Amino acid sequence: MSFLPKALVTAITLLLSATNVVAASLTAEQLAGFVVQRPPNEGRTALMNFRMQNKSGSVRERQAQLLSSTSEGVERIAIYFTEPAMIEETAFLSINHVAMEVEDESWLYLPATGRVRRLPDANRGDPFMGTDMSFGDLQDNFTFGLDDYVFKLGAEEVVDGITFQVLEGTAKTPEIAKEMGYGHFRSRIDPENFFPILTTYSDVDLAPLKEVEVLAIEQVGGAKMAAHFTFENLQTGHRTEIRYTEIKSVPDLDESMFDSNALSYGIPDVP
Repeated sequence: MSFLPKALVTAITLLLSATNVVAASLTAEQLAGFVVQRPPNEGRTALMNFRMQNKSGSVRERQAQLLSSTSEGVERIAIYFTEPAMIEETAFLSINHVAMEVEDESWLYLPATGRVRRLPDANRGDPFMGTDMSFGDLQDNFTFGLDDYVFKLGAEEVVDGITFQVLEGTAKTPEIAKEMGYGHFRSRIDPENFFPILTTYSDVDLAPLKEVEVLAIEQVGGAKMAAHFTFENLQTGHRTEIRYTEIKSVPDLDESMFDSNALSYGIPDVP
């Protein structure tokens, strides 16, 4: 996750609190900053329902328990797979330092090996558990790394009477593009909540690779979340649909629930 200078964080926070902010007046860098600085969730749990379909129409489904919390600039995401039996108890943990220059962490527990291992940054472009979402997609949570891209504004788009700003980004270096798996993106940004509603990613050779569409956004506590979305690989025709159910606001989830050493213990008890 990208580091934001304190002055920029303060400026963005003040702008977000203003009722007369007009997205069209923002520069590309400011718009990207607004996307990153959407109000964080105080704590929530939900079921993640995965539906994966290949080009021939064959479907696989998976389910996992999500725990997520952000406090003092640290975003924590824990995912425990419960179905099907072949991946039951597999667990993933991401700890992102949103507004500080501290190395982020990603951990994966595989029951077959019986051990928890830390994932290097070089793995963030890899598919997450056979889905069309990468580990980096999951960690970024519908934002774009400010240190990863050079941003520019695209032409505005009007859909159903709503004017959307379009944000584009090109990977700053070939090394970053290889790490992310993306060389470029183009995204339609919702002017009310700064969610990327429709994003097309290109691969490191700038060929169209993936389309991500947010289909539903829900208010959970003091923050909004993408509750239904799809990832489609434009090169293979494989598609992943993710829908959250049983969403609950659980403020102040204990940090001990996001301990990498405890991933092998299974889903923690949530109040």
